[in-house]
Amino acid sequence: MRYTQSQIRELLSISVDAFRTWREAIPALAAHKGHAPSFTPGEVVSMAIMAELIRDFGMRVGTVGDRFDQLFKECRGRSWLSLEDCVALIDADSFRLVDVSFVHRRSLDVSTLCVPCAPIIARLRSTLTATEVDQVQGHLQFPPTSLPMQSERRGKRA
Repeated sequence: MRYTQSQIRELLSISVDAFRTWREAIPALAAHKGHAPSFTPGEVVSMAIMAELIRDFGMRVGTVGDRFDQLFKECRGRSWLSLEDCVALIDADSFRLVDVSFVHRRSLDVSTLCVPCAPIIARLRSTLTATEVDQVQGHLQFPPTSLPMQSERRGKRA
């Protein structure tokens, strides 16, 4: 499944201007042109990680755009299922996407932001299923009508 810009903006609660700024600062986002569905599930997760870092930690896209570009390259083509067991590690020089067990087994030697993907994916799923439930079927224009069985129709034609 692929997602459009407007679906991503709605999922992440970001403005058109914020998304435009992201596109200008991150080459991997700039590669997506037009309004057709072109974003993979992995790219949606990478944008959700970005949105969280920007919203909760005050990161500026312009100053860490190169690391966000690395994030997109790591997440592109990956499913939500494969990303659920991952943690995004962001330090002053790089971005890494590693298995959760890596963080528990090894100590980090530099200041690093650790963003687990599982809660982000759970929020994305919850938001997507909530919008599906909200779309209730409208009224039928014509009332339901019963049709005669196939054998009854044949007898009347003869």
